[in-house]
Amino acid sequence: MLVAGFIRPRSTSADVLVTSTDSTFTPAPVAQGAAPETPEMPAPTEIVNVPQGEIAPTPLALLAGQIRDNGGGAISASSGGNSPENWNPPALEVPLARHPFDHYWFIRPVAANNRNYGLDYYAFGSNGPANDLRIHHGIDLSNPIGVEVFATGPGTVVWAGEGHINDLENITAYGNTVAILHDFGYNGRKIYTLYAHLSIILARSGQRVGSGDVIGLTGNTGLVSGPHVHYEIRLDRNSYFSVYNPELWMAPYAGTGVIAGRVAFENGDPVMDVQITLIDLASGQITHRITSYAGPGVNADPNWNENFVIADVPEGHYLARAEYGSLLWTGEVQVLAGTTNWIDMQQPAASPPTETP
Repeated sequence: MLVAGFIRPRSTSADVLVTSTDSTFTPAPVAQGAAPETPEMPAPTEIVNVPQGEIAPTPLALLAGQIRDNGGGAISASSGGNSPENWNPPALEVPLARHPFDHYWFIRPVAANNRNYGLDYYAFGSNGPANDLRIHHGIDLSNPIGVEVFATGPGTVVWAGEGHINDLENITAYGNTVAILHDFGYNGRKIYTLYAHLSIILARSGQRVGSGDVIGLTGNTGLVSGPHVHYEIRLDRNSYFSVYNPELWMAPYAGTGVIAGRVAFENGDPVMDVQITLIDLASGQITHRITSYAGPGVNADPNWNENFVIADVPEGHYLARAEYGSLLWTGEVQVLAGTTNWIDMQQPAASPPTETP
């Protein structure tokens, strides 16, 4: 299992940034702010209207006995036979925004003939399958040492070196790292991308790069347990605590969309670190398993306010379900290609008590 990251938590110091990875959290309310403005998109190549009603949540209660599992275990987001030896589907062209809240402005940091999708079992916001890893502030694209890593958008390299040091923090566990300040922003907010654990850095600080320029090679430098590139999206500040889910920023595969959703208690508090199971209603098969964000330190999208994301889901009709103790959440979603498809998980109404004879 890959562990892209930092030392286990102790305290924050000037030398190494550490964060809480306690697997037990008390859910906290998400701050409710003013309605977000429509994103300022950088001349998207295609803007289309989403059909009326397709994005709206349609909750559905379903009994556990009605669901079939196609083998159990975590299902990769790129199911369908893809492997390092095979080509993944082509990603849609960027910039892309088929919904007013969308911002698919970045290409993938690795080519399609390699693993250019994130690990499901250690997704953004996850603390790992055993709940013993730091909360993941990016996604990991697992590949052998030496695979080319691309700048995912045009901009200026603001860091190229060992670790990541700026006026906000000093992080050593990233290994060889490149950070880019991009030419475009988001509602007046700066956008940075970060690429960590490289074997070789092929860019220099201050260099102008274009989308698709090679900036390094995948590696296992820093604190890792296997070779990969760790990829982050940061808004406002080039900071470890300014991260957002990259799967809402890099274009999905052709013929697929992205599901974003929220699992919350009745009072609105998010349900943390709960497994979400996605079922294809056409076949009754489980296609994906992922967990909701496991705790503080990662940020929900300014518009979607999600606490889980499932990327590269083929078009179709799906049911998502989550269980926490005796509580059950379900919701349906019709996935449209090239856009974010929102699902608001709901608790089914409690069954009436059975009368005692």
